[in-house]
Amino acid sequence: MEPPSFIQASFFRPQLSFLTQLHLDPASLFHMAGDYYYMSEAYYQLLEAELAAQPVLPTTADTLDAYVVPLALEKAKLAKFPVPEYRLVVDKLPTGVLAYSVNPFSEKMQVISEGDDLTAKLNSLSRTGKYAVCCQQLPADYRMDVLRCVLGHTLIPEYESYALELFKLFRLPLMRVRVIVTSEAYLFSAIEPLALKELKAEELGLLESLGTWQE
Repeated sequence: MEPPSFIQASFFRPQLSFLTQLHLDPASLFHMAGDYYYMSEAYYQLLEAELAAQPVLPTTADTLDAYVVPLALEKAKLAKFPVPEYRLVVDKLPTGVLAYSVNPFSEKMQVISEGDDLTAKLNSLSRTGKYAVCCQQLPADYRMDVLRCVLGHTLIPEYESYALELFKLFRLPLMRVRVIVTSEAYLFSAIEPLALKELKAEELGLLESLGTWQE
């Protein structure tokens, strides 16, 4: 009898002190695919691990909470992370917003500005009305940062504590995080996949300093 497919996946065992810090089962493993979209191979491997009662993170519920933008915004807001003002639309796009498709199979995102073809952009983001669109208000003076998180760590010192708190909340071992930065706050915007194969040499070195790969 062949072992379940999740055993063939890329699993990583963090140091015990790290798991203790996060109040996790000492036997916990992390699935390191980095892309856990609904119905992906990694998603099904996580589901199989759950059915086999393996202490593997993230859970399938974790992935849905992270990748569906309105759910992620509400989860962050409840945890006291600053988030932008946002609303869901289905029939008309406002301007001056960052718009995400609320589509579990897509990470499509666009800045909506004055003079844009709003109908075309709405059709693209909503797949012609099939999905709602999450519109986040963009402040007048902002920059957009994209943070690469590896087990709650990042190579950007400015974001080290922020990355750890996000990891404690969302529990995705690899993630790309969009942050709207203003003079007053870091506004959590969205989480996107960060595939293991996309890691830079420094990020792989950081990861391997935190634990060991499992066969």
